[in-house]
Amino acid sequence: MPKQVELKNVKITGGYFHEKQKMNRQITIPATYRQFYNTGRIDAFKLKWRSEQPNQPHIFWDSDVAKWIEGAAYTLIHKRDVNLESLIDSIIEDLVSGQTSEGYFNSYYQTVELANRFTNRNNHELYCAGHLIEGAVAYKKATGKYAFLNAMCRYADYIYEVFTDPYRDKNYITPGHEEIELALVKLYHETKNKKYLDLSKFFIDKRGTIDGEKQTNDGWASSNYAQDHLPVVEQATAEGHAVRCLYMFSGAADIAREFNDEKLKKACETVFDNIINKRMYVTGGIGGNYSGEAFSYDYDLPNELAYTETCASIAMIFFCDRMYLLTGEKKYIDIIELQLYNAVLSGISLHGDRFFYCNPLEVHPERRDYFTKIRNSQFAPEYERPEYFGCSCCPPNVIRLISSLGQYMYHVDGDDQDDEEIDKIYVNLYNSSVFEYNGVKIIQETDYPRSGKINITVETQETEETDKKFELYLRIPNWNKNFKCGADRYDITNDRYIAVNPFESGCDQFSLEFEMPVVELYANPKVHYCAGRIAIKRGPIVYCAEGVDNGDYLKSVKISDNPEYKCEQSQIDDNNIIKITCDCEIITEKSDVLYSENIFKKEKKRLSLIPYASWANRGRNEMLVWFMK
Repeated sequence: MPKQVELKNVKITGGYFHEKQKMNRQITIPATYRQFYNTGRIDAFKLKWRSEQPNQPHIFWDSDVAKWIEGAAYTLIHKRDVNLESLIDSIIEDLVSGQTSEGYFNSYYQTVELANRFTNRNNHELYCAGHLIEGAVAYKKATGKYAFLNAMCRYADYIYEVFTDPYRDKNYITPGHEEIELALVKLYHETKNKKYLDLSKFFIDKRGTIDGEKQTNDGWASSNYAQDHLPVVEQATAEGHAVRCLYMFSGAADIAREFNDEKLKKACETVFDNIINKRMYVTGGIGGNYSGEAFSYDYDLPNELAYTETCASIAMIFFCDRMYLLTGEKKYIDIIELQLYNAVLSGISLHGDRFFYCNPLEVHPERRDYFTKIRNSQFAPEYERPEYFGCSCCPPNVIRLISSLGQYMYHVDGDDQDDEEIDKIYVNLYNSSVFEYNGVKIIQETDYPRSGKINITVETQETEETDKKFELYLRIPNWNKNFKCGADRYDITNDRYIAVNPFESGCDQFSLEFEMPVVELYANPKVHYCAGRIAIKRGPIVYCAEGVDNGDYLKSVKISDNPEYKCEQSQIDDNNIIKITCDCEIITEKSDVLYSENIFKKEKKRLSLIPYASWANRGRNEMLVWFMK
């Protein structure tokens, strides 16, 4: 089975991912820190807040800061930054000094209601602990500093004692908001302490088996909402809060891999299939229901009121990554690519300092303005990204994903202790980069996904330690029908990899080019919001239209039978994009008549389309993904 490589093995050197990582490092990380400092999240770690003071710590603040630390830590792996480390070290010092004698730390409970720790399942204690653990593992890997990791080991030891104690007076057994399950597996791999792996398995195995916990969720927060309706191994559909569900199944996939649990593996596969075949938007967006930030029923995928939280798509990437490691099946990487270029990167502005919590597929600003005046704003999605929102889970989640993109690009397979075995190296995502592993260097040069052409250089060094042959496997994306490979010897595997024959010492260069025609996608007619409409896609990129390019009445656009799609280089906010134009008809008549026996005047024109992730960077705008055909 494929193995994940360390981030230190992959250096992104140019192209699309490099642009995003540069923005992340220079703009997003500092901007998010400022927001967290100004709102009291950073000072909350000092545990000095007192009643009647402003900025009372919130139950999930620790997780926001922890994700920021994790994302910032990943940027330090290739380039240390004294100033950034100083900011992180200061937070860690406050945490270490604030831990209780048992190792417990939570800025909300220790300042607001210490006596009630581990009594309210829905108050995110174990969720925050999980993110702190992930931050600690990442920071130790990046810097070699142990203070944070040691502190989180103490905390994890305490959680183990509390939750596995058979004599404990139990308010709850499993987390309300899943996340610690996958974090404990990371902690196990870093420390080799099997206690942490066993605790993760304990949380997975117990979930949905305890009647008392099902009663802790009231109203819309039902047992389905909390993934408590069935034991995990019996679950067959994606239910409830989308982020929680996908974090849980990420942890379940980890446990299935670590314990070779076929039943758990089957449940993960079944839920994955349910999502991608019946509950996922064309952009990859996940969780379309405002009520509970949740999955809805099969084929219920509203466009204008799509919730599709940025964190849910990131969670789907985590789940797919683990499923790829569990099964070796390429389809999981295909979904990672779809999520990454569309639903995830829509969550951050092209400049890097504004964010979306929700990522709808259709926007009418007047509707948003109306509901903002008369109701809670959740009844219509934002049409411009704000700099900050109170539930600020998405910005640091985007930070840590962008910072860690390298770990999704390459995977390896083979026993690196056996010089006779042929290693397999998988190139799963395409971007200019250098990958070095076990005496092998792979260099990619490409402007993917704006272009389908990739130049690949393979350099191998024969030494006593690395006297191996290996095969190179290049992923053929699921959207691609035609490609050209310039390698001298290659085969196409059954699961659609280009297998380049064994390399030995030396240097080899070849090109790979994926054709990227514009395609029209139709939704199943059961998705009645999209009936009779098409979405437009090029390569992994889903496209949309904005009013700023096309004028009013976008919903009236009808794509011509022979649209003559053309691609051209363009820019938005100094970011290079591939724009698509095509022939269409659109209503242009300005009228105040509500209903008419006469058809409103239409004109033929060229429709301008931009990548979905690039929308909402040019002010108040109408936006549309699905068009009449």
